[in-house]
Amino acid sequence: MDEAELLDRMRLVAEAFRPAAPIDRRGLFSGRQDEIAELYSVIAQPGQHAVIYGERGVGKTSLAVVVAELLRGSGILVARATCDSSDSFSTVWRKALSELSFSHTKEAVGFGSATSESSTPAAGLLGSGDVTPHAVQRALGSIGEQQPIAVIFDEFDRLGAAEGKDRAIFADTIKTLSDRVAPATIVIVGVADDVGELIREHASVERALVQIRMPRMSREELAEIATKGVESARMRIAKTSVSRITVLSQGLPHYTHLLTQLAAQAALNERRVDIAVRDVEAAVARAIERAQQSVTEAYYRATAGDGDARRRVLLACALADEDDFGFFSATDLDEPLERLKGERDERPLEQDLLELAKTKAVLQRRKEAGTERYRFVNPLLQPYVVMRGLSEGLVKPRDVR
Repeated sequence: MDEAELLDRMRLVAEAFRPAAPIDRRGLFSGRQDEIAELYSVIAQPGQHAVIYGERGVGKTSLAVVVAELLRGSGILVARATCDSSDSFSTVWRKALSELSFSHTKEAVGFGSATSESSTPAAGLLGSGDVTPHAVQRALGSIGEQQPIAVIFDEFDRLGAAEGKDRAIFADTIKTLSDRVAPATIVIVGVADDVGELIREHASVERALVQIRMPRMSREELAEIATKGVESARMRIAKTSVSRITVLSQGLPHYTHLLTQLAAQAALNERRVDIAVRDVEAAVARAIERAQQSVTEAYYRATAGDGDARRRVLLACALADEDDFGFFSATDLDEPLERLKGERDERPLEQDLLELAKTKAVLQRRKEAGTERYRFVNPLLQPYVVMRGLSEGLVKPRDVR
């Protein structure tokens, strides 16, 4: 290919894969058909609202953005707000409704004068003081008279992090809107294992909340991300390359986007449109270099001082069988440790796991039915550990499930 064609394909690859940002167009979004269908069902039912929850990195924000696009195309008014630790119930509602305008008719003064249409920011409907559940219900009721509305709150777990009282007020708001069957739907999105972590007063609004858990993506869904993006860049990718990428991604779309993007760039650097396994291997090396600082810092903090022994334990954690919430026990490490090269020291395995949990940046520890269970604090660290193990020769590709 000539230089112009090469640059054009480089551009298409950059547009198709978004490892550092949420997907914002339906054409680039893959999988999650069940979750999308369930959200549509919630919005179609008066008095129902939704909460989307799951671990970090599974694509919750991308789902919220794409669903917002689809809803707008269906004639539904959509407001979105991303919560942060400085937000309160009042500020986040003003943030959300500031995206919208409210149209109303103004009667003219004088005989025979025509009426006029005017538009004001919808946040003004909340009043000037502290926002209350009643003020929200009144504002959404006014907007809903003209057009159905859905309000999406992303990163809800960061709201009111200091006290948590704002989440309780949200529960009151949802109950009020549900009881009055307001023409509005609230969609809450956040990092959590269950709804109770997002809304502590959830028991009182359980009947009004449809709970949508976002698990890690299946290998089929990840394969769709890789193949669809490669096709949009007018390139081809071997099935073995797709398989290697989906295995290394460990169910996290971030790594599928990153590895496929880097593999495509490696192929284009050699003026090829076919992405081979060697391009994926080159992508792994570059992905290690480009990993987030929080991920690399956690890895070095976990492995500092103990050399190969601690690295093998951490790698075994990344390769261990897990439950639906990512937890594993010490006995789950027996099989992966047998596959890893090198000798282990005589120190008890439980001691290593406790040390990794003490850092609070590597493993989270939980006791269930008298058994200590662990999982990675940051899910993005798990694939990084596997890729480091591959690059250092501690594990073979066939040993990565």
